[in-house]
Amino acid sequence: MKAVYAEPALENSDLRSGKAVTYSRSITLVLTHDCPWHCGYCGFRTDGEGLVSEEKIVRVVEEGRAGGAREVLMISGERPGAMSHIQEELGRRGYGDFWKFAAAVADRCGEAGLFPHGNFGRMREEELRDLRPHFVSMGMMLESVEDEIRLAPEKKVAGRIAGIEAAGRAKVPFTSGILVGWGESQDSRLRSLRALAELQEKYGHLQEILIQRYVPNEGSRWPAGVAPTLEEYIEMMSCWRDWAPEVAIQIPPNLEPRWLEMVGDLDDLGGISWAKDEVNPTRPWAELERYREGCARAGRELVERLPVYDSHATAEWLDPIWQKRVGHFISGEER
Repeated sequence: MKAVYAEPALENSDLRSGKAVTYSRSITLVLTHDCPWHCGYCGFRTDGEGLVSEEKIVRVVEEGRAGGAREVLMISGERPGAMSHIQEELGRRGYGDFWKFAAAVADRCGEAGLFPHGNFGRMREEELRDLRPHFVSMGMMLESVEDEIRLAPEKKVAGRIAGIEAAGRAKVPFTSGILVGWGESQDSRLRSLRALAELQEKYGHLQEILIQRYVPNEGSRWPAGVAPTLEEYIEMMSCWRDWAPEVAIQIPPNLEPRWLEMVGDLDDLGGISWAKDEVNPTRPWAELERYREGCARAGRELVERLPVYDSHATAEWLDPIWQKRVGHFISGEER
């Protein structure tokens, strides 16, 4: 796909002054780090760790409740259920497949008062439909429309787009986004955002998109590339507002230290936790009050949200039990 761009009118930060910046109070539960693929940038994957233990599930849920988390971000390697040792462990623990395990853990989190958001890589439409009643939202990064030879098959562009489309057909409130600072061009970033905007126009399921800075970890084999300039970030955000103004823009502040210089233009800071960032463990979050003060200096208020946005808290997108709970939060009854 080749997009044609008009020169965007850069949005003045003052135009968003007074509009809330949102965040989600979250904790992460890794179902497994195991993954059959070996993408060069990944510092997350392992080979033989196995599934998260029952004891760890209990500890994370208890820590989340004690720390005031609303969201439990549930993540894993890419399609770990395809690995023989995971299949064997699922059988021993009484689960027919990985998705049934994920659903059962999500239900336990929901019963404890948490709102599950799942990110398990590319999924098929029927798998998404099966998991939809157990999660309030799900996600998968597009990352880029540039195919990289060092990426695993499941990470190829056609597969990622097919997975995002499947979520749209399954009516799953969804998060996606692009990865920046790994060696890509600004034209590539804009074409990647344009591809997401076209998916949103077709399905309407995107609640937010991330413009996520690439940060190498201990296991990463790719060095960091040149990060976008502030002007390039503003151009990306301005183009996105032209293409999909109803979809929030998120820039994680623990990955992009210049977030304060862009706070007048972004919409959301993503999940913020007192616990470590399981995907980027070398980049902890600051205290919540630091982010609150930074937003206030820009004339904006930091406001908590759920992992499902108000825009998707309807019968079209949520099962009745989740509609009721989300409605209580929106009305202030669960805050």
